[in-house]
Amino acid sequence: MTALTNRRDIVDGLSHIVGIGLDLVEISRVARSLERWGDRLVNKLMDGDEAGRLPAGGADRASAVALAIALKEAASKALGTGWSHGVAWRQVVVAADPPVRLTGRAEEVARIRGSSGRTTVAVETRGDLLLAEVWLLG
Repeated sequence: MTALTNRRDIVDGLSHIVGIGLDLVEISRVARSLERWGDRLVNKLMDGDEAGRLPAGGADRASAVALAIALKEAASKALGTGWSHGVAWRQVVVAADPPVRLTGRAEEVARIRGSSGRTTVAVETRGDLLLAEVWLLG
């Protein structure tokens, strides 16, 4: 996981930052939700391709789902919409490169707000807490 650091090196030369979102998730709470809801929870949050990249089970799966939830929530906050205005969980895709990709209505909202749709992220884990930061870039 990447620690949150001074982001000046990332944004130098960019025209502007359109939005910043932060989210904090308890990994143990996600683990309990996975035990209770299993694939129903995952399918609400992710399409088949995104879900297929998750570890098979256990603590690694719970951590990966917690990371996805935190990044998706932070991205919705950076957009300024939350989960409204037609923006849905599955339209914020957590992947390797780019780490957060916007699709559908989420991408439309980003462009309306003056963003190129590019994002940069930082993640920090401290014990059971996972903090995600998403910057929506111009």
